[in-house]
Amino acid sequence: MNEHTGFRRSLETIGVALLAIFLGLLASSVFVIIAGSNPVDAYQRLFCEGFGARGCETFGNLLVQTVVNEDTGESQTVFSPLHGTGGHSLALVLERATPLILTALSATVAFKAGLFSIGMDGQFVLGALAAAFLGYWFPAQLYTLFGVTDPELAPEALNTIMHIIVPAVCLGAAMMAGAFYSWIAGYLKVKLNINVLISTIILNAIAVQFVGYMVNYPLRSDMNNIARTARIDETAWLIPFNRGLFANADIEWFSGSRLGVGFIIAVVAAVLVWYFLYRTTRGYEQRMVNGSPLFARFSGIPGTHAMLRAMLISGALSGIAGAIEVIGVERRIVDGFATAGTGFDGVLVAILARESIVGILFVAPFIAGLEQGAINFQFGNLPRQLGNIIIALIILFNAMEYFLRSYIAAIWRKRHIFSGKSITPAPTEASS
Repeated sequence: MNEHTGFRRSLETIGVALLAIFLGLLASSVFVIIAGSNPVDAYQRLFCEGFGARGCETFGNLLVQTVVNEDTGESQTVFSPLHGTGGHSLALVLERATPLILTALSATVAFKAGLFSIGMDGQFVLGALAAAFLGYWFPAQLYTLFGVTDPELAPEALNTIMHIIVPAVCLGAAMMAGAFYSWIAGYLKVKLNINVLISTIILNAIAVQFVGYMVNYPLRSDMNNIARTARIDETAWLIPFNRGLFANADIEWFSGSRLGVGFIIAVVAAVLVWYFLYRTTRGYEQRMVNGSPLFARFSGIPGTHAMLRAMLISGALSGIAGAIEVIGVERRIVDGFATAGTGFDGVLVAILARESIVGILFVAPFIAGLEQGAINFQFGNLPRQLGNIIIALIILFNAMEYFLRSYIAAIWRKRHIFSGKSITPAPTEASS
């Protein structure tokens, strides 16, 4: 592929994404009008609530905004993405995007090995359950071991050590829980040739019901009207940036969010997954098992090992996502947590990102921002469900990639025909 063709492919990819968003918003206008609202006003509210700073009202405010200094009364123009007075929506977006990034990476690892696994939801909730239990049980054992009767009176040195050990143990246990549960589906595929899609659907249902039972009965902390586990210990908490790293910096951008170390873990995981898939022999084996199974077989690549390895890594990533959601955000599991569908959202992000690691880092915050904007729709006298319809239509048009790509290619060809130039069509992903 020459440089010109590669540039065209990149432009087409960006053009397809923008066209899909535009068509999704255009189709959603019908439902917005039925709801009795102006589509432009509704979309401005959707994006401002999802991605804008405080006081954002128009599309232009997403980039530049005029604010009034409360002390001097003077007006000044600010760059909105960095203006965090009172907290910024992007901090909440990145908080919501963290589990989506990890579960999307989980799906990508499985897809690259030719396994259409959608078991991220089950692995996510089991990882969360493991972290929620160890988050309060393990510190209690350590306090007993060192003779501490009141955690608030624990020595500073012990607290410091526990702040490192306890989260690491919770994350490690969540990884193992998710990896083992994912391995079951991989084993069934390798040994019994059971379809991974079917087995992961069944395993998801089992995991959701199991977590619901554990939260309502053995791990229920009190008789509150909503079942919930005990709150994790302070030493298990992945402290948010605004209460940890930037606690003394007076940075309001993070106010109102629980964005913290979990996001850094997600980005590091993305880098490691990219390196594994594209810079290591094992990653090459996994991609060959999917892309050229016959070539992989006659090249001596152990396909069964590659599949099982992919499922283990995939499950571990989903387990980490569940742990971060508990010890970094919620700090306990409440009844209904297991049915939130975070794992399925991650699968959706992976598909929309075309299994691209870089694409996941952009698509996950975009979907998280739209979801956040949809939640706040109700404060503008619009039904919350309307926001979900808009998101669904944008996703639907994004799924029409090949139709939109061929449409853009046809326009490109006509442009060159009228200009008297000849052009060779850019190869599609399938032909590549």
